[in-house]
Amino acid sequence: MPETKVGHVAIIGRPNVGKSTLLNYLVGEKLAGTSAKPQTTRDVVRGILTVPDGSVVQSPYRGQIVFLDTPGVHQPKDALGEGMVRDVHQSLSDADLLFWMVYPKSMGDAERAILKWVQDVSIPVFLLVNQIDRFPKDDLLVALDSYQKAFAFKEFIPISAKTGENVKTLIKQALEYLPKGEFIYPEDQLSDQNVRFHVQEMIREKLYHFLGEELPYDGAVRIDEFNEEEKITRIHATIVIERDSQKAIVIGKGGEKIKQIGTAARLDIERFLGKKVFLELWCKVIPDWKSNTQFLRESRQASGAS
Repeated sequence: MPETKVGHVAIIGRPNVGKSTLLNYLVGEKLAGTSAKPQTTRDVVRGILTVPDGSVVQSPYRGQIVFLDTPGVHQPKDALGEGMVRDVHQSLSDADLLFWMVYPKSMGDAERAILKWVQDVSIPVFLLVNQIDRFPKDDLLVALDSYQKAFAFKEFIPISAKTGENVKTLIKQALEYLPKGEFIYPEDQLSDQNVRFHVQEMIREKLYHFLGEELPYDGAVRIDEFNEEEKITRIHATIVIERDSQKAIVIGKGGEKIKQIGTAARLDIERFLGKKVFLELWCKVIPDWKSNTQFLRESRQASGAS
């Protein structure tokens, strides 16, 4: 039997660079919310990829990789942001390998700030240049030249998180660098986080998808009830916003907007759970919730994010 490699891989980068899209592609399931808006990911989302046969990725190893999709690295402005940055630091300390995702561009100020974090780690670091399906090859060469002068990366791998281009190569190279071990999870398990957490993420993604620029990042989702019955799962959740004026935006005329959000989220949740779902959404104003440490702590506990 071939050797088995097992380990944790942290994925970091500026907000909206494609980390969650990559995680979803790697595990073959929509675990992390994606959006055109930066900072869609607020908690570390953990996805598990099991490779029972390394020949699929042309590797001599079989393996199990736990990917840690981290919130985008940014300068925090409140307790929510501070918690997100702490999560990134914790992920780096838990990881055996680091993927740093960047655009096919020269290093900018945001990347120079991330570089300081990268320089402090003692684990191997891969540079993943994302969106090669959208940028010309010359841009890729400029990016590689800029980054290789700044840090001694173990691997430079251009990818498309959206189309999957070069992702098999990425998995193959990751297995090379991970430690030997035995599978930690069953081969068909995609995450070690509970279902409530992923349901919350699916609802929050739809909140931003349908409201676009109308609602800034002042919205959160809290799971109030989650009851699994034999033929149906019943979920009650609250969309939390900061101001009364935002409540009308979320609910919409005659309740149409919140109904639209709920329907789209329910369909995603049904596909995820493989059964019918009853989803009821409410909207509540909690002023300055992003700086309310008690609310943030209780929300994380309720969703099982920790």
